[in-house]
Amino acid sequence: MRSRASRSVSVLVAGVALAVAAASAGASSTAGPPASQAAPAAPSALASDRIYFVMTDRYANGDPSNDTGGYSGDHTQTGFDPSSPAWWHGGDFKGLTGTCTDTVHGLARLKKLGFNAIWVTPPVVNQVDDGGTGGYHGYWGMDFTKVDPHLGTSADFKAFVDCAHSLGMKVIMDVVVNHTGDVVQLQGGSAYETGAYRDCHGKKFDPARYVGKKTFPCLAAKNMPKVPFVFPAQKHAKSPAWLNDPLNYHDRGDIDFNGGDQQSYEWGDFVGLDDLFTEKPNVEKGLAQIYAKWVTDYKLDGFRVDTARHVNAGFFKLWVPQILAAARSVGVKDFSIFGEVFETDAIDVSAFVRNRGLPSVLDFPFQNVASGYAAGQSGALGLAHRLEDDDYYRTANGVDPTFPTFLGNHDMGRAAYEIEVNGGGSGDTLLRHVLLGYDLMYLLRGAPTVYYGDEVGMMGSGGDQQARQDMFPTEVQDWQTQTRVGSPPIGSGSSFDVTDNPIELELAKLGALRDAIPALSTGWSVVRYAKGPLLAVSRIDPVSKQEVVAVFDNGTDSASVQVQTATPSSTWTQRLGTPVPFAQPRSDATGKLTVPVDANTAVLLTADSAIPDAHAPTPTVKVSGDPLTDFWTVSASVPGTAPVSVAFFVKRRAGGWRRLDVDTSSPYRAFLDPATFKKNEPVQLAAIARALDGTTAASKVVSFRVHGR
Repeated sequence: MRSRASRSVSVLVAGVALAVAAASAGASSTAGPPASQAAPAAPSALASDRIYFVMTDRYANGDPSNDTGGYSGDHTQTGFDPSSPAWWHGGDFKGLTGTCTDTVHGLARLKKLGFNAIWVTPPVVNQVDDGGTGGYHGYWGMDFTKVDPHLGTSADFKAFVDCAHSLGMKVIMDVVVNHTGDVVQLQGGSAYETGAYRDCHGKKFDPARYVGKKTFPCLAAKNMPKVPFVFPAQKHAKSPAWLNDPLNYHDRGDIDFNGGDQQSYEWGDFVGLDDLFTEKPNVEKGLAQIYAKWVTDYKLDGFRVDTARHVNAGFFKLWVPQILAAARSVGVKDFSIFGEVFETDAIDVSAFVRNRGLPSVLDFPFQNVASGYAAGQSGALGLAHRLEDDDYYRTANGVDPTFPTFLGNHDMGRAAYEIEVNGGGSGDTLLRHVLLGYDLMYLLRGAPTVYYGDEVGMMGSGGDQQARQDMFPTEVQDWQTQTRVGSPPIGSGSSFDVTDNPIELELAKLGALRDAIPALSTGWSVVRYAKGPLLAVSRIDPVSKQEVVAVFDNGTDSASVQVQTATPSSTWTQRLGTPVPFAQPRSDATGKLTVPVDANTAVLLTADSAIPDAHAPTPTVKVSGDPLTDFWTVSASVPGTAPVSVAFFVKRRAGGWRRLDVDTSSPYRAFLDPATFKKNEPVQLAAIARALDGTTAASKVVSFRVHGR
């Protein structure tokens, strides 16, 4: 895909591309696609989730007897040293579960804070010691069939899941399909080797050609890019047994993050961890069997997939259906899967949904722009562009893209830290910026995801180990004196005793709003205004026909903004923000609404009247070159201000109409990737607009030849 240098330049490019496209596109009399396929699909299961992400080892110690994991010796043998950020601290599933009724500790506390889903770091047995640090975080798996003894037993994990379900909370388990703990050694050192793969006879081959096949070329250690070997004491260290075969790994050395390409990201070892040869059928099937069993044994509700960027391009198209089938077999019909693609360009990330088969991805691009906006250092336009870029994630299933959104995490740093380093100030100023950040997460589309400890004001001093503080009384001296936002340093106390931090109070309030107003979870998103510090977005519930308007101001002064709504002549009720000091807001006969908003705050208004019915207007379809990618944009202009969805269709010479996507907000568009068509292939294109009253209107059919750009 093309590099995104400037959106202003891109607009000029789009104009030129449109002229080129017009020369090769024209109206056709061919019958259009069926209106029955015009409706959007039901929202993603993720859309209504409010996720609490917890590192189990750092949350609560419910059973001190398992602190050393049953091992004996010093911390390099047991992994346990609560005075160091690098080792296990004693948190476990008994502590995370609590009594299931105590609203000060455990899962009932999270339910009270407004969360309805919990994401836990990988619970599998981890490498105890790898180069002076332990596998307390869960990402160095050794035995993928059992719960790590530091965290408890399988019965403890089951009790945790059962408690969560009894509270109406989903359980999302972190999984790793890219790598295991570091056991396989490579002759010649860890530098990445770029040579071709060769089979056991020395013949070159491309692993990608065998993805999804039943067979794979024979391999021999001597012909691998780097000759692998395992020390005798570790030959049977992993489980299942197939993980002990060095030929089930890429055996190339470490990824070069400073100069490597996507291929090296997929084949190289992630900071020394053994990179699984996921192109091999037995490896792909083995990983599906491992995680399908976790789903069926515990009736889990979702997976977060670690290091998804580093797995081969065809893996998820094979693995995801097997996991979803396992979930359905035990009655979990809405199992969610989202991957970690640590990249801030939305269009680059979208390829993992459009092309690689991931149902969803963590919204790193949103984090990038939201933290800057919340800090008061960037304008609203970046957020508006991020919402528009959702179109690149739309697929033929017709589901509005839904992402877990976040402000900070266990790798990059906590939310308050991220906003602080973006220029968000300190003290009360920083607190106001952090609260604005959470307002963004909860009032805009996506599944808001809060990292444990952020709700009590933890900041930390960076990513990785310095973003993994203890909720229970910590023995790490630096953590006792670290600055917090909204609360004083914790000292020798417990974070569970902090119950009045403004952040946790705001989160509970926002969670209640999401429960009370469905549009905030599953509603369509329509950007109404984005200029300077002001952002206004309508959330529209297509079922109840209720419109909600959220307005954000990251500036230093109060402001007022007039926005176009879809609900004319209606009073509006304020649900969040400083109370308006005059008469109740009211939209005029054309739907225009004036909203005052204080500096560094958000305002939420709900319309007291339903959006009036209006028949679907007829869309007009055009084709132009997309300014940000190598795609062709199929766009539809729709007259009027009433909310509609627009379904786009393509018809190739052989076959019937196929849906490209369904777009629920302007600019209405779909994309054609020339790489998926023959050179100069003739196609026909059409769009169907669907109004909230269910009426539809079809565009004229447009003919176009898909050629490279």
